[in-house]
Amino acid sequence: MPSTTHVKELKQEIHTDFKHLFRPLQQIAKWTGLHSVQIEKESRFYTVKRVLHWIKLLIVYFVIVSAPFKFLYVLLYNDSGNDGWIIPILAVFVFFVASTYVTVVSYFSVSKYFSSFCESLNEHQRLYGNIQINLFMKICCKWANWIVVFVAVIPSTLYGFISFHFQDDLIDVFRPLSFNGVLNTVLTLSYASSNSFFLIAHQVTLNMFFILTFTLFLMQFSQLNERLETSLAKNFSPSHQEKTIETIRQEYSSLLACFEISNSIIRHYLFALYAMCIPIVCFLLYGWLRGKLTRGESLALTALAMFVIIFVLLHTIIGAIFSIMAHSPMNVLMKVDIQSITDKAVHSVSLFVSRLNGPTIGYHVYNLFTLDTNTALGLTGTLLTYGIVMLQFSESGSSGINACNNNTST
Repeated sequence: MPSTTHVKELKQEIHTDFKHLFRPLQQIAKWTGLHSVQIEKESRFYTVKRVLHWIKLLIVYFVIVSAPFKFLYVLLYNDSGNDGWIIPILAVFVFFVASTYVTVVSYFSVSKYFSSFCESLNEHQRLYGNIQINLFMKICCKWANWIVVFVAVIPSTLYGFISFHFQDDLIDVFRPLSFNGVLNTVLTLSYASSNSFFLIAHQVTLNMFFILTFTLFLMQFSQLNERLETSLAKNFSPSHQEKTIETIRQEYSSLLACFEISNSIIRHYLFALYAMCIPIVCFLLYGWLRGKLTRGESLALTALAMFVIIFVLLHTIIGAIFSIMAHSPMNVLMKVDIQSITDKAVHSVSLFVSRLNGPTIGYHVYNLFTLDTNTALGLTGTLLTYGIVMLQFSESGSSGINACNNNTST
């Protein structure tokens, strides 16, 4: 019979299987067409399963990819005679182009890197010990399927309701589809709702992955920082201190390698999110200030702009917090008295500091920029600048129109 102490040691050695932990999130990605499905050749009805899988992918991606082309058709061949129709359609066109880009490109990155990310975390555990998972992560991972479906169904249903209720105001947005007759109405609402469902489901899946990995790495960097402070604060032997600093440095590098894989999955979504933010907000401001929007267009465009702005702010704040925490060991290392540690420990500290002073650690978007405190300030300044420009442009346009009217009356 093993002793109680031995049983406790065995329990401590049991690591979290991240493939199992993230499996529900991977499953919903496969069901909605965001992740490729591996079908074993030895399985029964292999050919039938593969054909059905490709049919499902064709349907999903036809519904998604056709949306930008539909709005492009509206932009090129609209003859409604309304000079304000182009504003909401341009905003919606930008949103669907960006969302389609996210889905198509993320399909390849998720299929390529998701399993590698889980394997890298498992390997990190094998080398450096168990990674602690909090209750929030366990609940989100366990119920990921239902969370994604629930969050995607509600906006899709609401979108279909708004489209049907304001069909007269949104007639230009849905061309060449229409609400003439029961059959056309059903087809139009089915297409609009299914398109929004898949797009939202994909973005919710990516957002859940973003938040879960952020929580995971934030906890690990926080624990590493505490261990580093403890190893330098207490009077350990020089050899023990030397070994601890080098182990923490290597563990930090291993975590960064895992983080870079996760960034490869999420970077396409981040790029599209920030790329569509400013155009959509500008179109909304222009439509409001110039009075070019109908009531239905104002409601739809406001909801779209608020959705984008909230997510941009959320991701910017999360990125800034992560970047600050990832660089937190620098505050500890700068307090080290190099005269009181061994030469090998000095070398480990120098390597650690060099990495922290190197390329900014954080969620980066195609190496164009990194989500940190500078991004938050830059984004706020850009939105305020464009808002002021739009306001001045509207005032100058109104004064010009009034002057023309006065000259005509005289």
